[in-house]
Amino acid sequence: MNDKVSIIVIIYKNEKFIRECLDSIVRQTYKNIEIICVVGKGDKACEDIVDEYAAADERFVVIKAEPKGTADARNHGLDAVTGDYIAFVDGDDRISDDMIEVMLSAAKQNRTDISVVGKYYLYENCADGTDENREQVLRINDAFKIILYQEGFFLHLWDKLYKKELFDGVRFPEGKLVEDRQMAVKILLKVDRLVYNSASKYYFRISEDSGSKIEENLRLSLKADYEICDELSKRFDDLKDAIGFFLVNENLSVIQNSFLYGNFSKEHDRECLDYVKAHAPIVKKDPRVPRSLKVKMDMCCISPYLFKRVTLARRKKFLATHKAFKSGVDWNATFKEQGVKASL
Repeated sequence: MNDKVSIIVIIYKNEKFIRECLDSIVRQTYKNIEIICVVGKGDKACEDIVDEYAAADERFVVIKAEPKGTADARNHGLDAVTGDYIAFVDGDDRISDDMIEVMLSAAKQNRTDISVVGKYYLYENCADGTDENREQVLRINDAFKIILYQEGFFLHLWDKLYKKELFDGVRFPEGKLVEDRQMAVKILLKVDRLVYNSASKYYFRISEDSGSKIEENLRLSLKADYEICDELSKRFDDLKDAIGFFLVNENLSVIQNSFLYGNFSKEHDRECLDYVKAHAPIVKKDPRVPRSLKVKMDMCCISPYLFKRVTLARRKKFLATHKAFKSGVDWNATFKEQGVKASL
């Protein structure tokens, strides 16, 4: 394989983790890569670290851009790509040494334009993932079933390798939050099939103060979910049950996060509660729906406050064995500084 892979790394206010991230990329067993680091201008700590790596490794390309959000940074990265394939890595995450080799080899052998791998959820004291090494080629509608039923990979950008041409004429919508999901769908809909290796290769760092956990982001993500599912329902007749499952599960997730952040009330979460009650009876008939979700739906419909007590108790038990990282970044303030709007 002589194909060149461009790895776009978004770096801003993550000096605490960036060396671990860049080291994991430098160590890749597949060597024909370029490492495009888009650094938020003015973040001197990160700028200095990236400059240090670039001085030692000619594969680095450093772009220092005004910090205007993740979408703007990714667009700067896309504009600099010279490779045949594109991968994305967030600056506070890391990847397995062979991730690029595994993805590229699968894409070449199976003649697919998108290659996907599994992920670890990385905590301070452990990593949740799988060593299963099962490779399968999926028609795109079957890939969306895995996504919607949340049985493996999801609408992330960073667990996938893309043929460069898929981004021709496509750029991220700038100045907005939660742009990833809709962009991922747009790119996935360009192909008829993809290859998926279930082995966990990407380490997604779980932080207590992650921007993805801001309540506003969760509700924006739910809004995006409805739009995505509307588009998929028009294109694929066989996704009806999967879409039903997905939207109920996403509404439940918003409710549970309201529990966790102390914001829940029947008035505050009325729309999500009503949605679950209206659609749960149909979703529960789907044999693909796990029993655990059926129990959640029942609790939510019968007694939201019982659902709250169970959710909080399970979360407490989980946190006893899983310690999240702390980045120390106030993401609400950061988004405001960057002029990123909470709208779609």
